[in-house]
Parts: sequence; C-alpha cells; structure tokens
Amino acid sequence: MSSPEFITQSAAGRLAASPEHPTADEPLSVEARTRRRTALVALRGELDLLTVSKVAAVLDGLELRPDGVRHLVLDLRGLTFMDVPGLRELIKQNEYARANRHNLAVVRGTRAINRLLELTGVGDLLVLVDDPDDLVPPPGDAVARAPSRP
Repeated sequence: MSSPEFITQSAAGRLAASPEHPTADEPLSVEARTRRRTALVALRGELDLLTVSKVAAVLDGLELRPDGVRHLVLDLRGLTFMDVPGLRELIKQNEYARANRHNLAVVRGTRAINRLLELTGVGDLLVLVDDPDDLVPPPGDAVARAPSRP
C-alpha cells in the first residue's frame, strides 16, 4: 500500500510545506492528501475574501478526472471563520462535482460554521458528514456483496 501524497498551497501559489496551524501572515492553511481516488482537503483558520483563492487553487490543482481523483472531501473542522466568499466556493465545488459526476463530501465544522451553513441553506445542498472516516471503510474490511445464485 502506498503512502498518501501531501499537497499544500502557499500564499504565493507555490506548492510548499504548510504549517499545522495558520499564522498571522497566513490566516488559512490548506492541506490536501490524496489516497487512491480520494482527496482529503483540510482547512484551518479563516476562509474569507482574502483566503478563498488559496482554497480554489489547491482544489483546482487536484485535477479531478475519471481516471484519477474522483472523490473530494473538504474538512471544515479546523475553520474558525467563514463568510460569503467561502460559502460561494463550497457551492461552486458542489456544482462542479455534480456536473462532472464526482463525489463531494463536506466534514462539518465548529458550531459557528455549522450554524452558518444551516442559516444560509448551503448545508442543504451539500453531503455533510461528521468525520471523513464515515465515508471510507477501514482497510481490510470486506466489501458487502450480493449472494450469488446457485
């Protein structure tokens, strides 16, 4: 089994190592890991007008396609703030996934982030989960199959 690939996006738009937590210079860190056909993108910090382009650049860099990454999981648990541009990016990614027959799931964030999704109705548009592990069976679990006919 191969190890997951790590992708992070710096403020200048270059692929680089990202801090575990956002700093004053970079109020949002974006970490993307790919494993097989699934990408998990974890957001930490503030998703707003100044930082939304960083998220878009990382997501665009994943190059979702039929023969590659097909499943995208956005993890909002590390967000401390999100405003309208962040909501628009979630809607844009959801529309792209549906139009291109990819899967998008969003991991619920803090109480404040979840409340924002609820009040705006954006949460009704998305597939929301509590934990990214809810989406993938643990390694080694057998896939349930219909019994064969005699």
